[in-house]
Amino acid sequence: MRKTLILITWIFCWQIASAQLPNTNIYLFQMEQQGDSSFLFKDPQFLTNFNSKGYNNQPSFISNDEIYFSMGSTSESSQTDIVSLNLRSQIKTNVTQSEDREYSPTPLLEPYYFSCVRQEADGKNTQRLWFFPVDRSSQGKPLLPLQTNVGYHCWLKDEMVALFIVGEPHKLALANTLDKSVVTLTSNIGRCLQRLPNGNLAFIHKTTETNWTIKELDVTTMRSKTIVSTVPQSEDFVVLPNNTLLMARGSKLFKYKMGWDTQWLEVADFEKHNLKNISRMAISQNGKIALVNTK
Repeated sequence: MRKTLILITWIFCWQIASAQLPNTNIYLFQMEQQGDSSFLFKDPQFLTNFNSKGYNNQPSFISNDEIYFSMGSTSESSQTDIVSLNLRSQIKTNVTQSEDREYSPTPLLEPYYFSCVRQEADGKNTQRLWFFPVDRSSQGKPLLPLQTNVGYHCWLKDEMVALFIVGEPHKLALANTLDKSVVTLTSNIGRCLQRLPNGNLAFIHKTTETNWTIKELDVTTMRSKTIVSTVPQSEDFVVLPNNTLLMARGSKLFKYKMGWDTQWLEVADFEKHNLKNISRMAISQNGKIALVNTK
């Protein structure tokens, strides 16, 4: 059964190469935390109405007023590009336009660049980590030219990035962009990688088909410890500045404050907004939250 789960997950990660992309849309809410267990979500916006029957996924805030995400159609031959959406003007701009497919736009800790996973049109479905200037003054270049099979990533320091390496099983690695070294740390991880307020890495470790835990990796000692079990079978989470984790399952959102809570607590149900299958999330510095809903 475990080999079956690994194979299914591997196929899912590589579906962008050979299968139809899911119909996903992005919604925006203003989030206010009114107490340890009380959240208010207001001012809902449907951000991707211009591509409502297409693929809109992996949002990331470049600033409080600008969000990047991967956009394409749901056809098997879909081209995906990184798109910018100005939240004030609602102006949409293609940030990348090439024969390649781009996913997972992520701002670098240094604010003038962003990175993404590029599936290169080389006939081999090579996936490498690229970076680009935010002002679009160049066409970008690969950060780790020799490292392929990159699925997802998370910046921990200016020169240190955590990598989800697609394989059987999937692996967690840390890369140094100065000397281009890549060190594998563990395997059987989930796709979500998040930087904690203390600079450490939070990731999901899938020890069995049903036992998934969020762990903290100390980037100085390279030792990890368990934070909490995930919301059952949930894959994605975000971290608030006060060490509160948010995860979704179906239409519901749950929170867990590190060092405070003993279990996940439900804080919202978005079914009234017709969000029934929430997956990826992103948060801005001024309290906006973007939610991806899969049809």
